[in-house]
Amino acid sequence: MKFILTINALLVLCLLTCNCSSKSNYTLKTPRNSHIPYMIIKSSDEIVDSPKRKASMSIVLRDSTIFSSNIGIELRGAISQMFYDKKSYGFELRNDKDESLPAAILGLPKNTTWILHGPYGDKTLLRNTVAYKISNDIGRYTARTKFIELEINGEYLGFYVLMEKLKQDNDRINIAKLSKNDTSAEKITGGYILKIDKTVGNDNDETNYTSENSFPSRFDTKGRLTKRTVTHFLYEYPKPKNISPIQANYIQNYIASFENALASENFKDEQNGYQHYIDVDSFIDFFILTELMQNHDGYRLSTFLQKDRGKKLQMGPIWDFDIAFGSDNGFCDGMNRHAWVFQYNQYCSSDNWLVHFWWKRLISDDVFKRKLILRWKKLRELQLSDNQLDKTIDNFVKEITESGMVARNFERWDILDERITPNSTKGSHEKEIARMKSWLKAHAQWIDINIEKL
Repeated sequence: MKFILTINALLVLCLLTCNCSSKSNYTLKTPRNSHIPYMIIKSSDEIVDSPKRKASMSIVLRDSTIFSSNIGIELRGAISQMFYDKKSYGFELRNDKDESLPAAILGLPKNTTWILHGPYGDKTLLRNTVAYKISNDIGRYTARTKFIELEINGEYLGFYVLMEKLKQDNDRINIAKLSKNDTSAEKITGGYILKIDKTVGNDNDETNYTSENSFPSRFDTKGRLTKRTVTHFLYEYPKPKNISPIQANYIQNYIASFENALASENFKDEQNGYQHYIDVDSFIDFFILTELMQNHDGYRLSTFLQKDRGKKLQMGPIWDFDIAFGSDNGFCDGMNRHAWVFQYNQYCSSDNWLVHFWWKRLISDDVFKRKLILRWKKLRELQLSDNQLDKTIDNFVKEITESGMVARNFERWDILDERITPNSTKGSHEKEIARMKSWLKAHAQWIDINIEKL
């Protein structure tokens, strides 16, 4: 019987494969390294999923406070929030009047909203960080990161990754700002950010798609018109409360026109086919990044799209790669194998979140496939070469091990000999890193051989 990676299945696995024991009010035994940014958060109220709680935050480096601010903080994440003792957080910088106050943190560009990602099931601690670095290295922006250690209300919580939240901004997703009044023929064309995902994070129901927060595709996973909704597009920017009816109608019609063209018999036509609606290069790079790191959630969850003013639809940025890089339970039967993620439906046809027909259809076009193969081969010469991929991982490993961050994290979270879903191998951090590197090298070489056969 095939294993379906759903929230309920993960709950069962968590209960069966790890004790998920917490250490409340933990105090670090090993002296911390003063050269590592140490973030201290103090909140008089319990930090919950929503709403954000008022708190103070400071960052100490070399025994000096280098940054401080009032913040609003909340829990974030679906699986991690429900099943893991180590939580992730989202926070907003605020002034004394409790108003948003943008600022630069640890050299990252100024903004108000930030994420504290706490790797737990990912025992390498690095999957998201490595994925985002690779994306930025090939010229596709996604969140930039910094390593820190975190303390909340006097309790040491270990290794965390401070990262940018993906949002419209000149230094993040650089698309035109869109206000409710921007409804002229020119301005209404952008910018928009859409997301293919569960609705968790907006509410407690992961399938609570409504006409206010999203709109459905009219096509099923095989490119056939259907009244049974399969894929929904969530409004990410402008937010549902801010997008005007005429703007919502515009972006819905744009996606519908693209899908109609892609599903048509003449979809390869350069003037009236799919190429009229999408930035092909961005789709190719998204495909390469998703397949290289085998992100099982790719295409169907945590998937961003953007439509800038006067421009075509783009894929990205990539997001949420913590079950990528050959994780144990990525496909429904739990096998760690080399395979194409865009063919996910062949392995997991009864999953609630399936890969849309776009990708199989695009690859059936010889022009798209030829561009994809050429781009892959070009990237493999430098940015995605075996040596460069090893170097990217090694540089991060050196940074977090020589500073003692890894040792202190696993002193706090003694899980290396436990099976933690979804990356449920046992062993040392060194073993986890070695497995990640060897898998990535083998998978890249598997793509080298198989990409011509698509």
